[in-house]
Amino acid sequence: MIKRVPIVMPQMGQSVAEGTVIAWKKNVGDRIRADEALLEIETDKTNAEIESPAAGVLAACLKQAGERAATGEVIGMLEVEGPDEVGTTPAPPAAAAAPAGATSAMTDPPRAARLLPSIELPEINRDRFSPYVMRLAMMNDLSMQELDSIPGTGRGSRVTKSDLLHYLSRRPIGAASVRAEIGKADLTPQDLESLGRVLPMNSIRRTIADHLVQSIHTSAHVTMVHVVDVTHLVELRNRIKQEFEARYRAKLTYTGIMLFVTSRVLHDFPTINASVVGTNLVLRRDINIGCAVALPDESLVVPVVQHADRKSFPEITQDLSRLIALARQRELTRADVEGGTFTISNFGAFGSIIGTPIINQPQVAILGMGAVVKAPVVVDGQIVIRDQLYLSFTFDHRVIDGAMGGRFLDAIRHATEALTEATLNLQTL
Repeated sequence: MIKRVPIVMPQMGQSVAEGTVIAWKKNVGDRIRADEALLEIETDKTNAEIESPAAGVLAACLKQAGERAATGEVIGMLEVEGPDEVGTTPAPPAAAAAPAGATSAMTDPPRAARLLPSIELPEINRDRFSPYVMRLAMMNDLSMQELDSIPGTGRGSRVTKSDLLHYLSRRPIGAASVRAEIGKADLTPQDLESLGRVLPMNSIRRTIADHLVQSIHTSAHVTMVHVVDVTHLVELRNRIKQEFEARYRAKLTYTGIMLFVTSRVLHDFPTINASVVGTNLVLRRDINIGCAVALPDESLVVPVVQHADRKSFPEITQDLSRLIALARQRELTRADVEGGTFTISNFGAFGSIIGTPIINQPQVAILGMGAVVKAPVVVDGQIVIRDQLYLSFTFDHRVIDGAMGGRFLDAIRHATEALTEATLNLQTL
């Protein structure tokens, strides 16, 4: 008996909501073995090959190269031979094209949807806009005319959550005034070109934009800043960095030092090493710290140092060097980006002193590192020049209050300022 088995967009990381099809490796009608590479996809974190869930014939490619799909969405179909209990019956049409924000057997309702207030909705075409999409549009001051102009990728041109977030992330600044000036309800490609050079976002940039916009709409972001005296660390690093790199084949970086310190301090702050899942806060057993890495094409990935609290400082620097190299070569695997419980962003590498990073969902906090700068400070009543590092801590105020955030940053400061060669296990260099 011939059965149809759906091919679905896999979950490529806890915070990844969708992926983009890069290319199908088989054509419709081709035979394929179980676990044979079937297509390649791209997310904001990595590229990956998706294997066939069963042996059979590729019956349909529902998403083509360049098209995006939500996690769990059906993107193709296989025809397989077997008894009734083998394989999966075809998904109903509505499920196969379910909008990214819709509730289904494969996905839970988005957290943001449960947090939105009850709003009286106007009379609309409910086949085209879900209540969630309408609420999100109203929260962003979109008129019905502007909402109607958004192309829908769902069944029957239905506008999905991803469609709307994608539109919002690319909404031109001052677009309303430009539309008023040119007397049009929406900007055409020619209108955009009149404003300047038009550069379409690549799929990674679009996914990052959607993810960050969704994070802002999900979490109540609060940022506080502490300054850390790292004069002794600058001296230590300058003195031993060449010997360290020769011995461990890894660079001695401030990012590695802060990742080491943070992995130890998080033991005392389980609420910060946590994830929001539905209406629950999950205190994570493992401490897996992601490190944001900027790529040459100006996109961003977040590889994860797994079990950072169980590793020595040299082991952490070796892991970090390996992951950064893989990221820049675009060779990260799914395992390299999964399971993060906390994130560090070093925007100081580009000269910034203070920044306000956005939380990597479903985590509840992120630590930002500024550049190490020399500054005059008062020590024992005297003005002296010291090396200083500003740390910005952005947290989700739904689960972390200001007192806890302040205690966490202060613990990071004390632990960093107390570091020595002995505590970094470098006394034998």
